[in-house]
Amino acid sequence: MQDRFQSTIERYLLPMERFERVVDSTYFLRKNLSLAFAQGYWHPPGKFLGKLINHPDPQGAFEIFGRRYTNTTKRFAGKDLELIPIDRQLELHYLAEPALRNREGIPPFGDYHVLFSLDDCAGWFDHRHSLEVAMGLHPWLAPKISRLADFFELPPERLGVTGSLAYGRMDDEHEDIDLAIHASVEEHRRIVKKIDGWLREPAHRVYEFDRSWPMRFWYEGTLICPFFIYGVPGEAPLADFSMEVVKEEVAFRGRVEDERHAIFLPVVVGLRASVDGAPPEALPLVVYDSSVRGEYREGNRLEGRARLVTIRAAAETYRALLVTNGIAISRDPTGAAAGVRR
Repeated sequence: MQDRFQSTIERYLLPMERFERVVDSTYFLRKNLSLAFAQGYWHPPGKFLGKLINHPDPQGAFEIFGRRYTNTTKRFAGKDLELIPIDRQLELHYLAEPALRNREGIPPFGDYHVLFSLDDCAGWFDHRHSLEVAMGLHPWLAPKISRLADFFELPPERLGVTGSLAYGRMDDEHEDIDLAIHASVEEHRRIVKKIDGWLREPAHRVYEFDRSWPMRFWYEGTLICPFFIYGVPGEAPLADFSMEVVKEEVAFRGRVEDERHAIFLPVVVGLRASVDGAPPEALPLVVYDSSVRGEYREGNRLEGRARLVTIRAAAETYRALLVTNGIAISRDPTGAAAGVRR
């Protein structure tokens, strides 16, 4: 006889036989019943780079369909939730599964990620399939998704869900929806402008975990957290590539000139920047930290410390700046001397 965990998860879970390719922000149920989360578009054959989000723990503070779990990204501070710093998140990965300490094959941009084998997975949660199942179980959800699709000017089938709703956690209309939006880069630029306009109304803005969020918004009483997914796979600038560190630490200061890829993971922005006091040059900044998606906009002035790297892709080889923890970057939205990132 199935318990509530099994009966709920199986509605959403797809078998690995139906799995085709790793897409950013996809959840996997591993055979040990932990939940892992793929991030970005670089993934070696048979594996994926990501994070262990929830792992079974009889003493865990989180309940998932009657079973106790520990979450590596959030913790309770009294009755409130707070985010766990990403360096501590990695330590929690190692405590949960010591085998994850093996860093072999992890590239420089994976400082705070681990590699998972697809062979260790029992199934996966497709963004759009999970949304279809959820809409069938929650009658209020389909009309809201339809209105959101109209707001974004996208067909509803381009929308899906990630986060805990991907595997079925939602109790009522006022819970958060982590919305996976599959669209072209140009369509995403249009969507960002719509969200910017929506956020001009203070009541639509989200303040959570002691900070404001540039892309999250309130919509009809529900907190929407958009996850921007490359709907045209070839448009992801960092999917099939290699990276070599040229210098472990440099100081940079520059202005954002191209924000087209600032909402994805990895965050990629075009800078005109000075490195270690040299004359300014055009240089991409790669930030492999999902907490800063949507933060950096054209005209913003950024400064911080980064690695200087060489990126080798199919079409070109170029230098870039790499940051794997967003706290290393300060941002001034006015374009004046750089200040502290909000």
